Amino acid sequence: MEEKLAGWAPGLKKTIYLDKESAYDPENLKRVREVFLLKVYNWFLDGISVIELKPEERIQFEDILNDHLLYGGEIRYTRKKQGNKIQNCFLLVEAPITVRAKRIALAEIL
Repeated sequence: MEEKLAGWAPGLKKTIYLDKESAYDPENLKRVREVFLLKVYNWFLDGISVIELKPEERIQFEDILNDHLLYGGEIRYTRKKQGNKIQNCFLLVEAPITVRAKRIALAEIL
């Protein structure tokens, strides 16, 4: 987990992440905030994904992680809509759900 500064860059039309010590031009970035970047393995994409956490979501994740270390299980990540905002949510599940995809060659589809 890394602590970063996040800001919207209108010229690039995306959010950029800076180290906390780095100097930035406030005129080029909008909605600057402190965030925590959590790198996770995404089973569906078969690769690494990054989740941006607010400080209160980080506390929730650390509580779930401590329970995971004590009791085992699987940590699941979802997003829930509360009002007009979407909030990150972490759950500790005992039995993992096995997702099996049918392996098929592209030539068989065509």
